[in-house]
Formats: sequence, C-alpha cells, structure tokens
Amino acid sequence: MSDSTLYGKCYEMSVAAVAADPELTLVRGWYICPIWGERQHWWTTRPDGSIFDPTVEQFPSKGLGEYVEFTGIYTCEYCGKEVLETEAYFVEHHVYCSGACYGHDVGF
Repeated sequence: MSDSTLYGKCYEMSVAAVAADPELTLVRGWYICPIWGERQHWWTTRPDGSIFDPTVEQFPSKGLGEYVEFTGIYTCEYCGKEVLETEAYFVEHHVYCSGACYGHDVGF
C-alpha cells in the first residue's frame, strides 16, 4: 500500500530535507517502480551516495526500485538527437531538438 498524501510532494519535501540537513544534495530524475513503472521524481543523496527519499512511501515498492538521475539531456522524439534541456523544444510532455523535428513528427 502506498501513501497517496505524499504524491506530488517530492520536490517540496526534498528541498525541506536539504534545508534541515545541508549535507544532503537535491536530486532530480526518475524513480522506476517495479509496480508503477517510471515516474518523474525528486529525492536527496547523502555524502556517501546513499539515497534519502522523504516521499518514498508514496510508491508501493517503498524504494526498492531504481533511482535514475537526470543528466540534463533529452533525446529528440523525432530524430533521436541528444539535446540539452535548455535548448530543447517542448510540446506538452514531448521533447524535440527543434521546431522542425516537431513539425515532421506531427505531419507539417
């Protein structure tokens, strides 16, 4: 059973954890739950690299899944080119390297 009151609070609670313990590092990425699959997520790490996830109870797997840190790079959904987040072209939850690739993908 998961704690649904924690869902959507991972950023807020991770920032609070870092404020309470400056040795923690805020991390953005994905949690791959063996039951629910891949979810965007925020958590913290300790100086030794171990994970402290203040909202881990939101997942039915309770942290037994895989944490994958975001590298700042997306892959264009049309051409496969890797693009920095700051240079990516976003349309809803889709990511492209350019407006041209978006146009090709949707048929313009």
